[in-house]
Amino acid sequence: MRGVRPRSLGDGLGAVLPGCRDVDGVAEAVFAAVGAHVPFAFACLATMDPSSGLIARAFKSHPLAVGDEEFAAAEYGGPDVNQFADIAGRRAPVGVLSVDTDGRPERCRRFRDFLQPHFGFSDELRLVCRARGVSWGALALYRGAGDVPFTAREARELSDVHELLALSLQRVLFAASPPTTGSATGAAVIIVDDRDRVSDMTAAADEQIVDLGGWDGESLPSNVLAVVARARTSGQPATTRVLGRSGRWSSLRAIALDGGPTPTRSVVVTIEEAPRSAVGRMTLAARGLTAREQDVAVMVLKGASTKVIASALHLSPHTVQDHLKAVFRKLGVSSRREMIARLVLDDSRPTRA
Repeated sequence: MRGVRPRSLGDGLGAVLPGCRDVDGVAEAVFAAVGAHVPFAFACLATMDPSSGLIARAFKSHPLAVGDEEFAAAEYGGPDVNQFADIAGRRAPVGVLSVDTDGRPERCRRFRDFLQPHFGFSDELRLVCRARGVSWGALALYRGAGDVPFTAREARELSDVHELLALSLQRVLFAASPPTTGSATGAAVIIVDDRDRVSDMTAAADEQIVDLGGWDGESLPSNVLAVVARARTSGQPATTRVLGRSGRWSSLRAIALDGGPTPTRSVVVTIEEAPRSAVGRMTLAARGLTAREQDVAVMVLKGASTKVIASALHLSPHTVQDHLKAVFRKLGVSSRREMIARLVLDDSRPTRA
């Protein structure tokens, strides 16, 4: 009797992901489906801010004994093997540490100084979830001591579903209902010291941190640590946007304080409600608009005529009209008025009681 061919990873995910209502549900479904095809000792699925490329929220297959401080420092510090930013630019956005180091994972600073000594991991497989050229998330799998390394075949199997995962993350991020518990408490400020611990913060900060994912023991959420590491390493202000538990989008802006060597600088982080324009761009990207189509759509929302748009973007009026047709098609509208109603009026409905 011929055996039944096992369902592919893509088929399995395609069957369960449409029923997921939030990122937590997507993460649970991904861990279960992927684990049946590509076994792992630990996994982490993260959402990304497509504008900054920074981790927004991280969801783990099970808790770890330490926070994400060293992960953030390694990921957003100096160059290393298979950083997410590098993987995102590959034709197949996947990387296997043992393969990409020719069997010498200790060449990776992240593995040598963090993954192996802290957790005993022996290999890492990373996938960036990309759709229409935009990165919406990332998946990282780890093998434990004594496990066989990940294979190129397993990497291809994961790469085949990167767009499916990206579209699922994108859908749940922008399908959330507006918050029903009132507005945010206002801007919050925290000061993060050289050990990535909070040395001081304003009264509103604790509630904001809880909304961004909450404390992990004494550790800040991964999104705050990511923007801190980017600002500390670059010496420049770093900004990212995160969808909180409340359904509100928050903007995180980090600035490293002057004085002292870069790796040990304290960092000031401001957390406030994200401006509508920033969230609007992410919404347009989530609906499949290219960067240029987003430029045109934003100018339409500001009331600009075709002639003004063409001059500002250095395009011909005919090209602007072509972009508008594409925008209308992707948004399911047939006129500027309908487009404005869809993007502005629908997004500014009063919250439900």
